[in-house]
Amino acid sequence: MKQTWFNAAWLIALVLGLTLSGVLAFSVWSRLGALDTAQQDQREWLFSQLEVEYLKLVEAVHHVEFDENDDLDDLRKRFDVFYSRVKIAETVSKTISGPINGIGVLRADLDAFIPLIDGPDDALRAQIGTFGDALETRRHVAREIALASIAMDAEASQSEREQIIFLIETLVSAIIFVTAFLIGAIFILFRRSKSLRLATQDAEFTGERLNSMLRASLDAVIVVDEFGTILETNGSAKAVFKYDHDEMLGGSLIDLLVPERYRGRLNSYFENYRSTGETLIADQGRVEWKMIDKAGREFSAEVVATRVRSDEKNMFVTYVRDITDAKEKEAEILQRRDEALAAYKEKSRFFAMMSHEMRTPLNGVISALQLLDDGNLDDTQRKYLAAAETSGDILLGHINDVLAIERIETDEGAEPSPVDIATLTATIFGAMTPFADVSGVRFHLDQAGLDDRLVMTDPRALQQILVNLLSNAIKFSPDGDVTLASRFVDAQGVMVFEVKDTGIGISQEDVQLIFDDFVSLDSSYQRRTGGTGLGLGIVKRQVRRLDGTITCTSELGHGTVFRVELPAQDVTGLHVNSTTESVSDKALGRAHSLPAQSCLVVDDNTVNRELLQAMLEQLGHHAVVAKSGPEAIELAQKSAFDVILMDISMPGMSGIEATQAIISGTGPSRTAPFIAVTAHALPQQRAEFRAAGLSGFIEKPLRRNTLIQVLYESCAGLKNDIKDADNDAVDQDTDLLDMDQISEVIEVIGVEKFNTQLQKFLIQSEQDLAFINTRERLCDIREHVHAFAGACAVMGARQMHHIGRDIQDACDAGASDRVCDLLGLMSQTWSQTRLELQHLVMDQDVKVLN
Repeated sequence: MKQTWFNAAWLIALVLGLTLSGVLAFSVWSRLGALDTAQQDQREWLFSQLEVEYLKLVEAVHHVEFDENDDLDDLRKRFDVFYSRVKIAETVSKTISGPINGIGVLRADLDAFIPLIDGPDDALRAQIGTFGDALETRRHVAREIALASIAMDAEASQSEREQIIFLIETLVSAIIFVTAFLIGAIFILFRRSKSLRLATQDAEFTGERLNSMLRASLDAVIVVDEFGTILETNGSAKAVFKYDHDEMLGGSLIDLLVPERYRGRLNSYFENYRSTGETLIADQGRVEWKMIDKAGREFSAEVVATRVRSDEKNMFVTYVRDITDAKEKEAEILQRRDEALAAYKEKSRFFAMMSHEMRTPLNGVISALQLLDDGNLDDTQRKYLAAAETSGDILLGHINDVLAIERIETDEGAEPSPVDIATLTATIFGAMTPFADVSGVRFHLDQAGLDDRLVMTDPRALQQILVNLLSNAIKFSPDGDVTLASRFVDAQGVMVFEVKDTGIGISQEDVQLIFDDFVSLDSSYQRRTGGTGLGLGIVKRQVRRLDGTITCTSELGHGTVFRVELPAQDVTGLHVNSTTESVSDKALGRAHSLPAQSCLVVDDNTVNRELLQAMLEQLGHHAVVAKSGPEAIELAQKSAFDVILMDISMPGMSGIEATQAIISGTGPSRTAPFIAVTAHALPQQRAEFRAAGLSGFIEKPLRRNTLIQVLYESCAGLKNDIKDADNDAVDQDTDLLDMDQISEVIEVIGVEKFNTQLQKFLIQSEQDLAFINTRERLCDIREHVHAFAGACAVMGARQMHHIGRDIQDACDAGASDRVCDLLGLMSQTWSQTRLELQHLVMDQDVKVLN
C-alpha cells in the first residue's frame, strides 16, 4: 500500500512539473512573438508623424500668409492629412494604458477651423493669420504628444522585457526541477530494476528449488482446482498412480484416482467448497483415504491437502502417500501386540493357576509337618522335621515373591487413602521386632521428624516397601543395629523413609545391580540367607507406583542406607480407612464419612441425568439437574453447590466451556470442585480437562462405588485421575450386555422406572442410529456417536458402548474407512442388543438382580 501511494505521488509530481514547464514555455514564446511584431513601431511612428504633419501644416499656412505660395489646395491637403493624423492618434491613445494629453485639444481646434478650411478661398485668405496664430499656440502640444508617446513606449518595452525575463527564469527553474526529478526517478527506477532483477532471480531459483524438491519428493504431489481438475503433478505421482504426466493433466482427480464408491462424497465436498468456501479435507491435517491407480489397484493413502488462494482461481495442493506397506506393518505390529497381550494374559493365568496349584498342596505339606510334632519325636526326627518346615517356609516365600511381582505389574495403579505415617511405621516396627530379636539385631525406631498429620498414599504398597527393606537389613546385619527413620520435608512436599543397618555393606559396583530381579550379589549371602533375589525388585516397583524415588548408599564393611522419598499430600482431618477393607467397604465407609453435599448434575441425556440424580440422592446428597451448559451457568450463578458433575460433550456449549464460564464468573459456585463425566476420554483430552479446571473424572457407565470415591476425593480437595468403569478391550465374543451395570441401575431407580427408561432408550436409539448413518462429516459422526455411546454405557449396552468409543477414536484419527466399517458393525450389533434389551423388559422377574 505504501509503495502504491509513493508511485502515485511520484507520477503526479512529474505531470505537474511538465505541465508548468509547458505553460511557461508557451508564455515566453507568445511574448517573444509579440515583440517580433511592428505594432509598437507603428505607434511610435504615428505619434512622431503627428508632429511632422503639424509642422508641414504650419509651413503651408506661412506660405499662404506671406504670399510665398498661394496654393490653398495644398493648405487644405495638409490640413486634411494633419486632421486624419490627429483622429488616428486619438483612436490609438484609447488602446494604450497611459493617458496622452493634448490630442483632444488639437482635435477641438481643428474641428473649429473645418468651416474655414472648407469655405471660400477669400474667407480662408482673410483668416489665414488667425488660423496661423491658433496653430502657433498649439505647437508645444504636438511636441508633448510625441514625447509622451515615446516615454510610454519605452516604459511598456521595459515592463515587457522584465516579464519575459521573469518567465524565462521561472521556466529555467521548472526545467531544472523536472530534470532533477527525472534524474532521481531514473536512479530509483534503476535501483528498482536491479532489485526486481534480483527478486526475479531469487524467485526463479526458489521455483527451481521447489520444483526439484517436488520432483524428488517420495509423496505424490497433485495440484487441482476447485472443480477437481488436475493442473500439475510431480514425478512421484507417476510412481504412485502409474499415469504419465500428460495423462493426468486436465483430467479429473475424482474420476482418475478415487474409487467409485467414494466419488459422490468427494464431489459433494467440492460442491460445498464452491458454494460456501468451507473446506472439509483441505487444511484439516492428515486424513486417510482410499485411492486407485491406473491398473485399478485400490490402496490406502495418507492425504494432506492445502488450499492456495489467488486472484484468478482457488487451487488445492495435495500430497498423497501410499501407506499400504505401513498399514501392513501396522497390522503386523497389532497382531504381534495382540499375540504378546495374549501371551501376557496366558502368563497371568498361568501364575494364577500355579498360585493355587502350588500354594494349596504346599500349605497342606506345611500343616501336615506341623501336625507331626506331637511331642513323641526324638531329636533326629525333630531335626528332620525342622528342616522340612524351614524348606517349606522358604519355598512359600519364593512363591509369594514371584506372585507379588505379577500382582504389581498387572495392577493399574496405587489406591491412595489417608494414612497416619506415625501409626503405620510403629505398627511395622512392632511386627518386625521378633525377627530382629531372633537374629540378635538391635532394632530402633526414629520418628523425630513425624507429627500427627495424615498423608495420601497407598498403605499396602508402603507397608510392602518398608517390610522388604527391613527384612534385608535384618538378614545382613546379624548382631548389628537396624534403624527405621521417618520424617516430613515440607519444603519439598515429600516424606522420607530411611532404613539404616550396620551390616556387611555393598560394593559401589554392585549398588547399581541390587534392584534387578533374581540378583544375589554374593553366593555366600545366598547360602546364608536364601531368597529369590526379588525383594528389592518388588520395592523398586512399588516406589515407582507411588511416584517416588529410592536410592542406596553403602560401603563394604560399613553398613547400608536405603532412602525412599514419596510425595506427601497433607489430608489431615480425613477419615482413615483400614488397609484390609475391600473396595466396597471403603466406598461405603467414605459415603458415611461425607456430609450431605449439594450437587449440580449437568448432562444433555435424560437417562444419565436421572440415574446420576437418583444415585446421589440414594447416598444422602441433594442433586439439582441441568440439561445444558447455559442452564448450568445460570444455576451456578444463583446457588452455591458443593460439587458440580459436568458432562463434557453437549450440543451448543461443551462441558469445558461451561466449566470455564462458571470459574471465570462471579457466582457462588465458581470455587466448587468440578467432576468430568465422560463416555470416553483419550490421554490428551484428559489433560485438556485438567487445564480447564476439572479436578475429578468419572468415565461412563456410572458406578456407585466410583461415584463415592470421586466425591470423597473431590470434597477433600484431592485431584484424581479418570475413573474408568470398564477399560478392558471388548471383542465380539464379549457379552452384549453389562449385567452388573443393569443391576446397579435397577437397584438405584427400581424395576418399573428402569423398564420405562429402557423403552425410551430403545426408541431414541433407533432414531439416533438412523441419523448417524446419514452424516458424512467425521466431526458430525463423532459428536452424535459420543452422545449415543454414553447412553449405551448407562443402559448396560456393553458392546455398543465400546464400538462407539472405537468410532470416536477413528474419527479423531481421520480414518474414514474404519469409521464406515465400524458403523456397519454398530448396526449389526444393535440388532442383537435390541433383542436382548427387549427381553429384559419382558422379564418381569428381573433375573439380573440375582
